[in-house]
Amino acid sequence: MTWSDILLGTIGAIVLIAALLFSVALVWSAVLTNSEYKQEERHWLELHGNARRGEAEVLGLARPPGRLTKRGRHAADMAAAELRLAYRDDQGALQEATLKTFIDEELLYGFVRGSKVHILYSNATPPVVAIDRDRTQVEIPSTTTA
Repeated sequence: MTWSDILLGTIGAIVLIAALLFSVALVWSAVLTNSEYKQEERHWLELHGNARRGEAEVLGLARPPGRLTKRGRHAADMAAAELRLAYRDDQGALQEATLKTFIDEELLYGFVRGSKVHILYSNATPPVVAIDRDRTQVEIPSTTTA
């Protein structure tokens, strides 16, 4: 074996390891981002039975730079969105919350600035806030129930 064979083998191994590390980092980033936007739905499930109900005004709607989308339970395209909301708590104090969630692309128009959405919120400090999916639709079902 010549020194050039050893050098080429070493360079190839380094490139292969770098590509593998890059792939792992890319998958890890996607998993973390997806989890971040699914957190709001997990909050809704936690708050569903024992939270305060309210109505919030949408102050702003933003999409992440990569236009992250996923397939919903009903095969719809769900878009990652960041909502800034303002609501009054049960003492009448004005509160603001930012929610990162997935919303069906066909329903995004219902979350524009000035729109009203139903929310659930906790008494914790800071309060945990989630969209009340029983009263505000975030996904179009694939079938209707009679």
